[in-house]
Amino acid sequence: MNAARSLGAVPGGAHRGGAGWVPVLRSGNCSRCERGPTRPARGTGGVAAVGVVEAGAAVVELLVVLLGLLVPLVYAIGVMADVQRALLATSSAAREVGRVYVTGGGRLDAERRAAVAYREVLANYGYRVDDPRAGMRLEVRCAAGAPSACVGGFGPGAEVRVVATYQVPVARLPFLGAVAAPSLRVGATHRTRVDRNRGLGG
Repeated sequence: MNAARSLGAVPGGAHRGGAGWVPVLRSGNCSRCERGPTRPARGTGGVAAVGVVEAGAAVVELLVVLLGLLVPLVYAIGVMADVQRALLATSSAAREVGRVYVTGGGRLDAERRAAVAYREVLANYGYRVDDPRAGMRLEVRCAAGAPSACVGGFGPGAEVRVVATYQVPVARLPFLGAVAAPSLRVGATHRTRVDRNRGLGG
């Protein structure tokens, strides 16, 4: 009776080999033992879902950080590029206006040449002469000791001072460009003198 239990006996009928117990082998190393269908470990699907959610959250956080760093950087680079362009435009305009003014054959000719030079220089840098942010001031005077032909700030020995400025907007909106907001004023000043030995008309 004890031997039958150690072998894992199950009750059976007399027609299967006797009126008692029928032994059934329960060895753990049986290569022909039938096994039931395997089931996945509980909780595996939940862990995978949590991993996907965490990965998605990490991607979103990375995008937010990149946008938070890149957008201000791109904006600052754009403003600095506008400032640099305005500096080049104003310095070139002031220098060219002064040069053509002192080479004019007369007052009217000098003023006309100065206006044309100013307009052309601004156009070369993508600005319009009627741009309200652009400005140019031309000042002339007869210096001390200038020849008597220098009258009313024009003539041999006259001093010329040109000031060119531009207001660079620092606030911009995508697809809209500059908006009404504080601006950064940049400019350049150029000083020159009419040749003292040069004869000029009135």
